[in-house]
Amino acid sequence: MKQKLYLCGLLLCLVANSPAAENSNPEACDSPPTAITSVRLFDGEVVIPSATVVIECALISGISRDNSPQDLATDAIIVDGGGKTLLPGLIDAHTHTFRRDMLERSLDFGVTTVFDMGSVSKDFVSTIRAEDLDGVATDRADLFSAVVWVTAPGSHGTQFGEVPTLVEPEDASAFVADRIADGADYIKIIYDNFKMFDGEIPTLSKETLFAVVDAAHDQGKMAVVHSRDVDAYADVVEAGADGLVHVVVDEVPGDPLIAALKRNRMFVSPNLSLARNDGLRLIDDPIFGPMLTEDESENLRGWRSLRREGGDQVEYDALMAFYGAGVTILAGSDSPNGGTTVGASIHLEMELMVEAGMNPVDALRAATSSPAEAFGLTDRGRIAEGRRADLLLVEGMPDQTIADTRRIVKIWKAGNEHDN
Repeated sequence: MKQKLYLCGLLLCLVANSPAAENSNPEACDSPPTAITSVRLFDGEVVIPSATVVIECALISGISRDNSPQDLATDAIIVDGGGKTLLPGLIDAHTHTFRRDMLERSLDFGVTTVFDMGSVSKDFVSTIRAEDLDGVATDRADLFSAVVWVTAPGSHGTQFGEVPTLVEPEDASAFVADRIADGADYIKIIYDNFKMFDGEIPTLSKETLFAVVDAAHDQGKMAVVHSRDVDAYADVVEAGADGLVHVVVDEVPGDPLIAALKRNRMFVSPNLSLARNDGLRLIDDPIFGPMLTEDESENLRGWRSLRREGGDQVEYDALMAFYGAGVTILAGSDSPNGGTTVGASIHLEMELMVEAGMNPVDALRAATSSPAEAFGLTDRGRIAEGRRADLLLVEGMPDQTIADTRRIVKIWKAGNEHDN
């Protein structure tokens, strides 16, 4: 019961503070409606072979199958969707975003919402929040953020700059309150001593982990945990956290642990883009390659392994064990870590999910409806009447060939066509 209470608290908070809460009235603009006709529609859950979708201002105002009549305004802009598929705007469930241009770049690749899992810049988040109060930004992706992660002295995350750290469990409530005061939409916790490698690093104690998760829930926030080994996963599940970012790299969890993840309705964001040196595919891609800057290409070449030999296959096998058990999977790029790049890497993440064995439709859900539902966002992630017109139109059938998500034709952010 407690879980439902704090999730409802988060939902009210995120929706109230969402950019979608502003300027969402279809009558609030003077622009003519846009009708995307005869288009294959992936609505975030299922594929509709042929439909017409109408956008009015920031919202989707109507959806009909093509054999249903559609009354369109005489000045409506008609977009022929023949041979194309319309998707919800993509959601990257794991980034580290600390500049506005990163949000702008995300939108260039059809990513309309990003979840920042921590940086060292609360001032940046405050700046974006101030923009959101002025209305829906149509030139960048929306940002939800943990602002600063919860970590121990000398632990992972402290290498990126001066950040507050936590030691004692009795200090957890005040520490979480400070993160919320910083503007955190959810609490991101580092619980990883990298014990699968030679030379462990410090991390939070188990007691402190439990105290932080409880403090987050007591204060109406979700608790999302960075962990990468089976023992840590077991502690995180026992603590009652809401989700895990990164998949295990030491061994595939046993059935009882996987069943507990499913039973507790926890999500896993595997970040397969870090598993192998696969970012080179984006450089060689005939569509995305020419779009990349030299700095982006260089970052894609900068991949480095953070696992023992064979750990990449463990990641794939663990993902499929979670997927087979019905655990919620979220697509996240962990950009801009080495081997990734902002925006483009979420397309590769979906491709790698399919290569691991996921159905393409489920990979699309992992980057659209699933993260929206996991974080309590009711205004996006689906194509439905009354939802935000965050949309991606692509050539082909990505529900069958996942790489077709790269064949971008048009992008709409809150009903505004984006010129990428």
